[in-house]
Amino acid sequence: MKKIDIKNIKLIIWDLDDTFWQGTISEEAIIPIEKNLKLIVDLTDCGVINSICSKNDEDVCVEKLQELGINDLFVFKSINWENKAPRIEQQIEQMALRPTNVLFIDDNTFNLQEVEHYLPEIQVAMPDVIDRLSDYFSTAEKTDLIHKRLKQYKLLEEKAVEEKKFNNNEEFLFASNIAVQIHNDCLSELKRLHEMILRTNQLNFTKKRISENELQSILTDNQYQCGYVTVSDKFGDYGIVGFYVLKDNYLEHFIFSCRTMGQGIEQYVYAKLNFPKIEISGEVRTELKDDFIPLWINQNIENKEDADNKIQNTTCKILLKGPCDLSKSVMYIKNNGLFIEEFTYVNDVTHNIIDTYNHSVHILGLKENDEQINRMLANDCIFIDPNMFKSTFFSEKYDVIFLSTIIESVYGIYRKKNTDIQVVFGDYQRPLTDKINWDGYISGEIYNANNNFTKEYLTKFAQNYEFIDKSSPEIFIERIKKILNYLHPETTLCLILGAEFPLDIPHNEYQEHILLNNAVREYAQIDNRLKYIEIGKIATTREDFVDTINHFTTRVYYEIALEILKIVNAKGKITVKNYSPLFIYFDSFTNKIRQQTKKIFNSNSFIYNKLRKIYLKISRKSDNTKKELLKICYNQ
Repeated sequence: MKKIDIKNIKLIIWDLDDTFWQGTISEEAIIPIEKNLKLIVDLTDCGVINSICSKNDEDVCVEKLQELGINDLFVFKSINWENKAPRIEQQIEQMALRPTNVLFIDDNTFNLQEVEHYLPEIQVAMPDVIDRLSDYFSTAEKTDLIHKRLKQYKLLEEKAVEEKKFNNNEEFLFASNIAVQIHNDCLSELKRLHEMILRTNQLNFTKKRISENELQSILTDNQYQCGYVTVSDKFGDYGIVGFYVLKDNYLEHFIFSCRTMGQGIEQYVYAKLNFPKIEISGEVRTELKDDFIPLWINQNIENKEDADNKIQNTTCKILLKGPCDLSKSVMYIKNNGLFIEEFTYVNDVTHNIIDTYNHSVHILGLKENDEQINRMLANDCIFIDPNMFKSTFFSEKYDVIFLSTIIESVYGIYRKKNTDIQVVFGDYQRPLTDKINWDGYISGEIYNANNNFTKEYLTKFAQNYEFIDKSSPEIFIERIKKILNYLHPETTLCLILGAEFPLDIPHNEYQEHILLNNAVREYAQIDNRLKYIEIGKIATTREDFVDTINHFTTRVYYEIALEILKIVNAKGKITVKNYSPLFIYFDSFTNKIRQQTKKIFNSNSFIYNKLRKIYLKISRKSDNTKKELLKICYNQ
């Protein structure tokens, strides 16, 4: 094993059993090691990030880390029974770091050798290195007592979870609301900018290492145009992530932090500077292009008309409530910062999926159940998150509320015995209260929303709750009537109706959609406050669906967004616009190529890259021209 370079460590990945603590947690009570607990704090205070790669049960380990009071000091924890090398490779990639700046500590030499084989540049060590680390970091300068770097990696962790909900990276970028600002008061950030010059490697395009005095001379010289870059998005604020020095249309320095790698920040700034000349030094993780502007950056402020709309129409309130049919559609709407979003989410602690709070039973419960009932439901039902009761559905005066109905006709409803209190969970054809389904819910063979069901829990649940059925169309309409009665008289309620295409997975769900949709259409003729958007008129062929009747291709989500715009703009308070459909056509084009040349495409990534180059070459033409070109390609 090579010598450990402590000064250049940016991340330490820990094994747990017989490394971070004494003992094996799955077999016995472990013994915490006090100096290791202190080391984690010292590392964090010094700006070094900590992560975990352990073969263990995650829930047990996280519970112990919480008990020790240090769980929140780790990011990108990987605790499962899979091989460690590919997991560590993924952790480093997700954190946009270089293996050479990472130390992996494990008591098992096989694990260390396996990781070294996968990642030759990584530093690895047995637990005996911990004493040396403790001595060094206990006396090292504490440069990050407010844990700024940790918070930044927490943002990356949150984004990594969110990104999994999208079909591709570009969709995710458009939905992230990335805002980039360029500042010129560089002298006020002299030390930070000099630190970037010395320490940044992966996105340092120029790699000119200069002294702080030399940098100060540049910043005070009028011949140079200097700027530093800050970035924020819907997840948080990343602070200063970039710096450039421009002279005579030539970039002397062009440096960006790896924290925002993959977002196109460096390409955006390069384009804003009008693609100046640059001599790239050494290896850089991304390529600069002289014909491309990332359209997902500053999407809400680049267009002055949209910015004016946002300022002048702050009284317009819109709520979107539901799963992916709404969350994936809103990304195609320009000033979607006006919208309040209550989408399906994952609980931060238990990691179970919370989607039933978008069901009409729970929506009515927001108005009709008191805090005592809510506490009881959260205590009785592990699939209930107390945060779901914080919905603003009734507490705010909305102009329009968009509510998805796709779970209404298939989710099961349960009643607390001897009461009228109801709760919703899972497939109505496989009740939680039926013992025949328990093994499936426990193993996950039946969709369990990542809930940790046990026979003990399910037995207790069946003793206290009885299965009713799914929502019938008639009962659903009765709930909608009540909901409309509770809402402000000027609020429009728009229901997103499920697809009606005869897709026979998982169990002819389309037939349930049809019955519910017909009831909604009929009642909407009576009450003009009720509107609806029909996915059934948008998704009309099997090719419009991805895997289930509720997951669609990019085009379908785009068309849903257009229907949302019609409803919002009809209120007359604001004009909301959509993005160009260019990448919808591109997506359709590449999907067709994938289908027609599947064997070649799967084994040769250059095909996709060639398609991407075609896309970039025409990216500076008008939207209409771009659409026509891609249509021609698509029809070939």
